[in-house]
Amino acid sequence: MTKVDRSLLFNYRGIDHYFCSSQCLDRFKAHPHLFVGDPKHGLSPKQKGQKALKKRRIGFSEPIDEELKAVMEQSLLSLMGIESLLFEETFLYVTYDLLQVSLEEIEAAIDQSPGKLKSGVADRIKRGFIHYSEECELDNLAHLTSDHGHH
Repeated sequence: MTKVDRSLLFNYRGIDHYFCSSQCLDRFKAHPHLFVGDPKHGLSPKQKGQKALKKRRIGFSEPIDEELKAVMEQSLLSLMGIESLLFEETFLYVTYDLLQVSLEEIEAAIDQSPGKLKSGVADRIKRGFIHYSEECELDNLAHLTSDHGHH
């Protein structure tokens, strides 16, 4: 018999939900309506098979060598929702599904590696704006509405 990691268990609306990772559990806790619909409003975005693909260019303070690239690729590809990664000199081009992972989570994974993000004022403001924008988009997607068109 397989032993269940109880730390990845979350009860929502009287139903136990088990998660594959803390990333998935945290995402569910923050926005349960992205994943669970209800009888009044129908299916959730995830149940409908929706994706919210984002493409971002992340700047680094210095060029990424092959060793660092390998470390960061391994770390980033372990995150759910990463669709593609492309490293070019001082930039990482990443495509990801916002329903599964945010830019903020991607940056946190990068911060755990030796790679250093650009940290100028403009860079921090831009990232902060993207974090806010993504959070607003998730909040809007999580606000279930009926599929019936009302004007």
